[in-house]
Amino acid sequence: MDIGRALTFFTEDERWIEKTAIGTGVLLLSTLLSFILVGIVGFIIVMGYSVRLLQNVRDGVNPVLPEWDQWGDDLSRGFKLFVVQFVWALPIILIIVPITLVSVVVGNSGGDEAAGFAALLALCATCIAFIVAIFYMLIQPAVTIFFAENEQISDGLQIARIWDWTRSHIGEVVIVTIVYLVGSMIIGTVGSIAGVILCGIGLLVTLPLAQLMIYYLQFHLYGQLAPALAGGSSRSMDVADEDEDDFAPPKIIE
Repeated sequence: MDIGRALTFFTEDERWIEKTAIGTGVLLLSTLLSFILVGIVGFIIVMGYSVRLLQNVRDGVNPVLPEWDQWGDDLSRGFKLFVVQFVWALPIILIIVPITLVSVVVGNSGGDEAAGFAALLALCATCIAFIVAIFYMLIQPAVTIFFAENEQISDGLQIARIWDWTRSHIGEVVIVTIVYLVGSMIIGTVGSIAGVILCGIGLLVTLPLAQLMIYYLQFHLYGQLAPALAGGSSRSMDVADEDEDDFAPPKIIE
């Protein structure tokens, strides 16, 4: 796992400034339009673009940064990945929302006992959501990598396959997840500080740029991990079976 390259790879592209500027502009426009649903389109396009970045890293394509020449396709693949991630996030939503609503209702009913019970419910919801969120983060690499194989929603929802591969490669997955989380916090913090230094208005550029850098980091790491995860257990088993057949002793016919 080349962590350093995941942070600097884009500078190897002769046109990285132009490509990064386009991506930053898309995220900036989406942020400005976030008060209406149209704003989400830009984020979905960048997500689809990032899938192509993952595929380039996985396949050893140079330059790694794709061209911004597949707007419609990026929108399509980004929307599919968004659906996949939303489905995986449903357990968190279904756990937090009902318990939170119940705790609010109980808390507003008055009385010390009701307030205490409401606080207990809120604590339980937080603990359960935290555990589920950790699971969600750990399966994200496999979910994204398997989706990138054929860009089909069903590929990202293969629960058994995703679980098996995540468990088999848990060491690499944990490293990638930690690097992504720490890197995201650092990049986000630097972007915020830089924006404030630039008289505040700089945040309009530095925050979208930081978000794009986070996408770069995340999907490059996933692309590095992809050769270890892509292909599926079934294909590995098929190869093993073929090898066993090649060396199997001949059957004796009586």
